[in-house]
Amino acid sequence: MTVRKVLLYITLAVLVLVAGRVLVIFLPPTVGLWFWRVLLVPYVLVGGLIALVILLLTVFLLGKIRYSIDASIGEEKTANIEVTYLMRLVHFVLTYSGGKLDNRVRIAWLKPGADTDKPAKKKRKSAGPTATGDATIAAADLTTDEIVKGADKAAKKTAKATVDVAEDATGDKGTATEKKDRFKTLKQVKAVLTYPERKIIMALVFKSLQKFFKALKPKHLDIYGVVGFDDPATTGWAMGAYETAVGLLQLRHKIRLWGSYHEKRLELTIQARGRTRVWGLIWPFIWLYLHKPIRVVIHKHIL
Repeated sequence: MTVRKVLLYITLAVLVLVAGRVLVIFLPPTVGLWFWRVLLVPYVLVGGLIALVILLLTVFLLGKIRYSIDASIGEEKTANIEVTYLMRLVHFVLTYSGGKLDNRVRIAWLKPGADTDKPAKKKRKSAGPTATGDATIAAADLTTDEIVKGADKAAKKTAKATVDVAEDATGDKGTATEKKDRFKTLKQVKAVLTYPERKIIMALVFKSLQKFFKALKPKHLDIYGVVGFDDPATTGWAMGAYETAVGLLQLRHKIRLWGSYHEKRLELTIQARGRTRVWGLIWPFIWLYLHKPIRVVIHKHIL
């Protein structure tokens, strides 16, 4: 349903209510009151439902996403990424330390993925067999050795046959499917690259990404450290590129790097804080889809 249709339905509903109110004036009091109640109740219910949906969408789209990043690269690599949404109603934490990656998610009071399984109950120890039972078990073992060996061989043969059948069933077909998907992807990329209006499409995509990263731009950014390569010339070239980039982007006071020309070295500390909205992250792609060349390429060559 488009926005035009929603506005049209709302306008028709308002007109019907106004017409009903005018009609009540010319009806007897009892009939007019009954008519007004019957006409008003459905519209109140529908209007309340629409208002609730609009409220939820507004809260979801305009709710603030706050994020913070603290990372360091050196002898020991560490990272701590924290994202909160809707006043910490949704809380996500990703940490990396000592070569281990850990993440925690909390939605309101729920913690998806938390281990809630109760420990298994301990099995009761069975009483030891009697002397008669020992003799019976020993005799049974002596008389069923051949049966056990034959069962083991049959189980191994069955498992091997199952694996061979699975490989025959999935090997060729899986390879053919992968080749078909790869060929389809290459064909889609070629169609986009050879499209007559590819320059317009690339410009629109670039502008959309620019809008997206602008919405995601951190409010506070501080990167500082030391960078050095094996060859001093490579280090000098990298530092020249760094000076040019921070000058063009006007980030000299936020990104501070020093060159190490005598040894290979990499030490960085990254701190970033920012906030954005869901609508700001979604709107660039909606804006991109609203352009006709993009829609034609998506429906004709991608979908």
